Amino acid sequence: MKVSRETPKALLINPYIYDFAAYSFWSAPLGLLYIGGILRQNSFQISLIDCLEVVEAKRKEDGRAPFIKEKVSSPSCLEGIKKRLKRYGISKEELLKRLSAIHEPDIILITSIMTYWYMGTKEVLETVRTVFPMSKIVIGGIYPMLCYEHATVHMAGADLIVRNNEIGLFYDFLEHHLSIRLKSRPQLYGFEGVPYPCFDLYGTPYFVPLLTSYGCIYRCAYCSTPFMYPRLIRRKPMEVIDEVIYWQGSGVNRFVLYDDNFLYDKKNHAVPLLKGLSGLTSKPDIYNPNALNAAFIDDEIAELLLYSGFKEIRIGLETIDPKTQRQTGNKVDRDTFERAIKSLVKVGFKTSAIGVYILAGLPFQNWMDVKDAIDYLCDLGVRPHIAEYTPIPHTRLFDEYKALARYPISDEPLFQNNALFPFSWDGFTERDLIFLKHYLREKTSDTD
Repeated sequence: MKVSRETPKALLINPYIYDFAAYSFWSAPLGLLYIGGILRQNSFQISLIDCLEVVEAKRKEDGRAPFIKEKVSSPSCLEGIKKRLKRYGISKEELLKRLSAIHEPDIILITSIMTYWYMGTKEVLETVRTVFPMSKIVIGGIYPMLCYEHATVHMAGADLIVRNNEIGLFYDFLEHHLSIRLKSRPQLYGFEGVPYPCFDLYGTPYFVPLLTSYGCIYRCAYCSTPFMYPRLIRRKPMEVIDEVIYWQGSGVNRFVLYDDNFLYDKKNHAVPLLKGLSGLTSKPDIYNPNALNAAFIDDEIAELLLYSGFKEIRIGLETIDPKTQRQTGNKVDRDTFERAIKSLVKVGFKTSAIGVYILAGLPFQNWMDVKDAIDYLCDLGVRPHIAEYTPIPHTRLFDEYKALARYPISDEPLFQNNALFPFSWDGFTERDLIFLKHYLREKTSDTD
């Protein structure tokens, strides 16, 4: 194999998205930036275009912010749907302007996250193919992992479509098409030898996500994590602490926990990690948009969460209906949940800083179940958050109920968007959902 002596160039792109509603709840293209770190480790020159820009003037102190947006026309398959589609992020014209300022890269990596966001990925792919016809283009991310056959058809302009368990295929592709020899080929989902994600490409980012594990021990009926990451793989606690210290040295002190299973086997994972964070000279600010499991929260964990820097706590309850709990995941019951809340309050967390996710729109769920959960949580003084159910391919609920959805969710990923309420029925209509959102706002208005 001929080894090139020129420095290979890679362009990372996080595409803009099309959706009916979207907001940056600490969102970041973490997988793409990890790949960028690996390429930099292999002496690539890396550049980044993140199309999902936010309105900086409206950014909250905790780092969250609304995306830039503009109204657009809906594709033909969405005709008749009253909701108005929008493009979130920079315009196509702005993307072209930024591409024109870049020397032609050897390889372009485009990520894709939600399955129903593929339209933006496809447009960005077609745009960069026009601007850089000689560059090799790779599509990766959650969308091709969950909808691979669909991606092979709609992303046909890419040179490679890679799923998240095919990192070796990606390395082989680089070596073959760029005539290089990679000195480092770490297994991305094993953590060994994987460098930090290249968040420095943002300058000083407002926050950095922390990933301490892949996978989950649970097999919740609505979640695709077990399909994407069949095994639970964890970083050593000291490695995570070292990363926090590294980013603090770069001026970052706000961190977002992306784990699905952070507190499992807490004595060997969460406890030493939280103790290490608690002992840092500069205490970080930590948020967890991915819910913690209340079953693992006791007085010790609650105290460690507080003193390690968690500014708020988000917990998953999903439902208070025992039958639905058993059917969806069976992770927690009322008694266990209430003990967790008592522990958090006991150590000093305000109830207003405890957010709890409840699922709405599950197949044949009754809207009163959600109202009962809202009432229950408000009586406890904590903050309910309605999480609208998204039908995700390769999950049990998707496989069991896909034929009963009011849209062809198996054929067209756009219909997997929870904003379309795919499982609306007589017992839970869109009007019921609107009522529940208003009801929740009224119930919590006194604590805002």
